[in-house]
Amino acid sequence: MRIFKPFEVIKKELELAEAFSRKLLSSKVELVLRAGGYILDSGGKRVRPGLTIIAGKLFSAPEERLIPVATVMEYMHTATLLHDDIVDGAKLRRGRPSANEVFGNDVAVLVGDYMFAKAIYVLAVYGGEEVLKIAAKTVQDMAEGELFQLEKIGDVRLTEDEYFDIIYRKTASLLATCCECGAVVGGAGKEERKALRDYGTYIGYAFQLVDDAFDYVSDTETIGKPAGNDIREGKVTYPLLSVLREASEEEVSSVASVLSSPQPTKEQVEFVREFVLSRGGDKKTLSLAREYVDRAKVSLSVFEDTPFKKALEEIADFIVERTY
Repeated sequence: MRIFKPFEVIKKELELAEAFSRKLLSSKVELVLRAGGYILDSGGKRVRPGLTIIAGKLFSAPEERLIPVATVMEYMHTATLLHDDIVDGAKLRRGRPSANEVFGNDVAVLVGDYMFAKAIYVLAVYGGEEVLKIAAKTVQDMAEGELFQLEKIGDVRLTEDEYFDIIYRKTASLLATCCECGAVVGGAGKEERKALRDYGTYIGYAFQLVDDAFDYVSDTETIGKPAGNDIREGKVTYPLLSVLREASEEEVSSVASVLSSPQPTKEQVEFVREFVLSRGGDKKTLSLAREYVDRAKVSLSVFEDTPFKKALEEIADFIVERTY
């Protein structure tokens, strides 16, 4: 397993989490092993288990509890990816065919359910009641975020508050939960738990903002999915949201007609991309992401300087420095 540079301080623990992950993916049903293994093998930096482990290490959390809890945070993430790709009709995930494309929607959704169930079981056994409550609320948030986003497809009147509600539920809530659950396993106090949850929320916002900007400026080779995908799916994300405020009614109407189209043409998608890029929507989005990264790092000020705190700061910086 290739280790993400900020996670070198927890290399041993991540290797243990990876081994535990393979052990968990055990079933007499061949499709569970094949489809679950396929998406777990699709790459990724294991950010969620890494955050959980680092948060726990800040408080010397017992490894026998921390590793299982951290491991299933990736299971929860993987389950949401499986379900999201089905909802979005995605054909690519991290540059290769998505699991639903390879195995079909029926297999992908059921394997996603299996991974959610496995995660809840492990959290109940190793995390305890508090961790289980936090994680269960997060699963609810993620589902509501996906449904709320579906409600708002093609809605050019989406407000900034609504946008941040969606990305909190869909992205930031799980990162916040990883950080808080690691702290809970380590016996952290209320102030320390809040600091880590805030950190996770802010880097979650930053991550999604960068991802949304990439959809306007990147290509398949860079981000592993086609540029303009959000436009094709009728999603109003921050790059578009930030420039619609200053647009004329005629411009808003033109954009709305593209987003409401079930199958917009390549030219229509390019029209919306150029509309956003020519008004600096991508730059506004990346600038806001940097502000959230700064807020994330400030939230860590309650902790002493340690290699674990430094790793969290490096993760925050990476989010706005990455090119993929």
